[in-house]
Amino acid sequence: MQKATFILALAALLVSLAALLRPPLPMAHAQPPTGDAWQAERTYPPLVFHSRATLDCAISSTKNGRQVMTTVGGQGFTFDAPLRPLVGGSVQVQAPGMHYKFEAFPTAAIPATFQGIGRGTITAMKAEIEVDVRRFRQPGGPGTDIKFQAADINADGAYVEFTGVFVRDADAKRFPFRVLFGSVPAGGGDVFPADSRPETTIMSKSVTLGTRAQPAAVTTALYKAEDDVATLK
Repeated sequence: MQKATFILALAALLVSLAALLRPPLPMAHAQPPTGDAWQAERTYPPLVFHSRATLDCAISSTKNGRQVMTTVGGQGFTFDAPLRPLVGGSVQVQAPGMHYKFEAFPTAAIPATFQGIGRGTITAMKAEIEVDVRRFRQPGGPGTDIKFQAADINADGAYVEFTGVFVRDADAKRFPFRVLFGSVPAGGGDVFPADSRPETTIMSKSVTLGTRAQPAAVTTALYKAEDDVATLK
């Protein structure tokens, strides 16, 4: 019995010595799951940028439109996007105010630049716009051009969001993104309703948010895949 106990103790001692003498393993790196691009790009929280920009947008239900975003301060997008004709959208006139909203989609991939990230292409994008105006001018009466200025927009009443994917030219890395315009100190627009009803569809609209002297506030969130982050122990 004592001999068996001695043999077990000796075996345990040898195992412990082997563990102590074994060379340490190299530092591991956190690897995103393979084969799942969505998960790889969202393993870590997004990069968040604050910038100042201008936006010029003209869109119609009968022909292609155009949307130009120009970052004038900070890190953000600059692009010139042709837009598909407007489908749907609505405008509600409740004097003295007015409210309109619509979604817009580019006709094709968009060359773009993001300061700090580089040049690339926006390969997918949707624009969501909703604006609430507390006062407006309509010189021609119901059913005609509705005019407003930035000062006419209710506080926090302009919601402009771009959602999409930016692919950098240098390494083909994808950056899923969301852009959100904030306060609008300057600009204005025209909205043409389809008819004279208080609630109807949008025939066309042309709006400018911000100027180079008084740009709009913009927040951009970008996801980025990382494949060399060390796992700490």
